[in-house]
Amino acid sequence: MINSNFLNNNFLAFAHRGGNDFGPENSLKSFMCAYEIGYKYLETDVHLSKDGYLVAFHDESLDRVTNKSGLIKDLNLTDIKKAKINNIEEIPLLIDLLENLPDCFFNIDCKSDDTVVPLINLIKKYSLLDRVCIGSFSQKRINFIRKSLGPNVKTSMGPNEILFAKILSNLSVVRNFKSTYASLPMRRYGVNLLNEKYINFLKSNNQKVIAWTINDESEMRLLIKRGVDGIMTDKILLLKNILIEENKWK
Repeated sequence: MINSNFLNNNFLAFAHRGGNDFGPENSLKSFMCAYEIGYKYLETDVHLSKDGYLVAFHDESLDRVTNKSGLIKDLNLTDIKKAKINNIEEIPLLIDLLENLPDCFFNIDCKSDDTVVPLINLIKKYSLLDRVCIGSFSQKRINFIRKSLGPNVKTSMGPNEILFAKILSNLSVVRNFKSTYASLPMRRYGVNLLNEKYINFLKSNNQKVIAWTINDESEMRLLIKRGVDGIMTDKILLLKNILIEENKWK
């Protein structure tokens, strides 16, 4: 039985797209291997197929990492299943990940407006509020998800909230944010988003700070020193080894 405490006091190590140390990104193999070496937090993006299935895949098209081409939104599931990541692995559905990895928590990024309602319906149908945190580059999508799923839904900060919080951090203003955590890159729009001042401001306002996508060892060590609560990475072995060394791997 999964522990319902999504955000516990441990360091949150996320396998970004499942990681790529043991299998190609976004493949069921990569997610399963991440779990087998101890990852309980997994990150995936979702797109909606033409016939209404939520597909766990980063790109909007198949072209970059599979042997097929075309936009996911224009393809039925049958056609998507014919595509092979690195000519080997099938593209999983979101429900495949959730069912095959019942002990894991998921950060799910809604890549388009048409994914929002199907994702909400899936979360309701399978009672997933304790297992998922929803993110998006669209503040509109984040707001709609919060309104639809109520106060117990976990969301990351939307883009408007991130920039607003950055301004508030310079004024030392306390704010009651609706998000569960802030998922931040090192820089965005020429702004350093993971300096100690901003990290401390967010943490003082009850926000966990998750850094993404960090694949460089020196950056991982720097961010751990600065006090981030978690890191998303493709290099899952590297991050695990650093966290073991820092006594933060649980």
